Amino acid sequence: MKRITRKNIDKMLDSGKLFVAMRNGNWWEARRNGATKTWKRDATRIRVPFKMGLYGYGAVETSDFDNESGALCSDHFRHKDNTPARA
Repeated sequence: MKRITRKNIDKMLDSGKLFVAMRNGNWWEARRNGATKTWKRDATRIRVPFKMGLYGYGAVETSDFDNESGALCSDHFRHKDNTPARA
């Protein structure tokens, strides 16, 4: 199982391996919707915009990462290998 971190999120998003949880329990593939934004004064701060489906959009932000492990919250975001197959 691969962990999604600040260092590899761009690579996973560009390769189509990042999935986002929907309210109905389905997982949708996230696609990049702009440049990754970082801040000079706070190197830990990050914002990566994405879109999913036809009308869905959002952003991965600093608050979505766990402070202790540095991994992305697995409740809302998953790597393609961890995504269950659709029925």
